[in-house]
Amino acid sequence: MKVTNYRDNEKLNASEKELYQKSMSAFNGIAPTYRIALREKLVILWDFHSMMLGIQLMLSFMLVDSEKPLRACKHCHSAFMSGHPNAVFCNPRCKNQYNVYKSRGKK
Repeated sequence: MKVTNYRDNEKLNASEKELYQKSMSAFNGIAPTYRIALREKLVILWDFHSMMLGIQLMLSFMLVDSEKPLRACKHCHSAFMSGHPNAVFCNPRCKNQYNVYKSRGKK
């Protein structure tokens, strides 16, 4: 998808407009704004209209992070940040319990 200014709505095709509308609805129609500032280095400064909007954006970034994705444990189903892209258990204890229950179920 090409990068366009959100105000160039007439330049978007139907699928791009639909994607934009879905992304706006995720934030209840109030998207956060940002600006780039030069501090010790270039940084992005986000402006949120509410704390909930900030939490939603952080959660969105966590869900799509490929290095440390947010996952649900295969055993206890609690959410955890994976240290490895292929991790399916939140800790070694859950992995062990899952394997014990799995082996007992086979017998």
